[in-house]
Amino acid sequence: MEYYHLRTFVAVAEEEHLTRAAERLSASLPAVSAHIRGLEDELGVALFSRTPRGMRLTAEGRALLGEARAALQSVEAVRMRAGALRQDVTGVARIGLNNEAARMRVAELLTVMTRRHPGVELHLVNSSSPRILDNVRQGKLDVGFIYDNIIEPGHELTAVALETVPMAVVGPTSWADRVCGAGWDALAGLPWVWFSERCPFQYVLEASFACRGLPLNKVMVGDNDATLRTLVAAGIGLTLLRRDDALDAQAAGEVCLWDSGGMTLGLSLIHRRERTADRLVEAVSSAVAEVWGLPGRLR
Repeated sequence: MEYYHLRTFVAVAEEEHLTRAAERLSASLPAVSAHIRGLEDELGVALFSRTPRGMRLTAEGRALLGEARAALQSVEAVRMRAGALRQDVTGVARIGLNNEAARMRVAELLTVMTRRHPGVELHLVNSSSPRILDNVRQGKLDVGFIYDNIIEPGHELTAVALETVPMAVVGPTSWADRVCGAGWDALAGLPWVWFSERCPFQYVLEASFACRGLPLNKVMVGDNDATLRTLVAAGIGLTLLRRDDALDAQAAGEVCLWDSGGMTLGLSLIHRRERTADRLVEAVSSAVAEVWGLPGRLR
């Protein structure tokens, strides 16, 4: 039994689909299928049942999944311990960014990392908070910047709080008379440009209106901040943006601003808890803490 057999087994169990598991592992579909067949032959049990909708664990597969995960964690622990014994930190650090590089202070981070750890190569990946969260959990990213209200209770992540980000409601400039001095109930009745699934903006906005017993009138969905801003400027409805983005859009004459809600989001740097002693993760986390000017607090 090889390491890659167990790694493939866990990936297919979690993805419940051979193609998605292959993408996650950066492997070919035939290779993933061969790994599962080989492991089943060696163990003498069927691990999955093949269905039109994907791969489902058998009773035997469910019984063995925990052991397989524990074995992979043991191998990872050996690797991390070996890394801790090395004096120099080297390798590729994959970092997820949920906003533009300047807002994430990437230039300052590069300066600190180059000074402290010249042997580390940074790979920066722009994405959304939910996707970054998933990719850190799956090991596709080493660390990531996310808005932390999407982290579920009992998570297996370490999150270091960096800052509180003020938010603001924006509307079309032609709606300024209806928006700028409006109350919560008046805003709730206006059309809203909504957010993609699991968007942190959605959660903070829904919570702010739900606690007042106010449903929202959602008329359209946008999948990123730039799209939301464009749809509002076109007169479609209201939405929620970072306050700095909202002020930029207001200065450009694209939107009007309703800024009395007091809504905020927490920005955090996350990594898998089991990688806390990983010197590569530790190096990046320490550099981020220096750049942001605080030691961070663990959640």
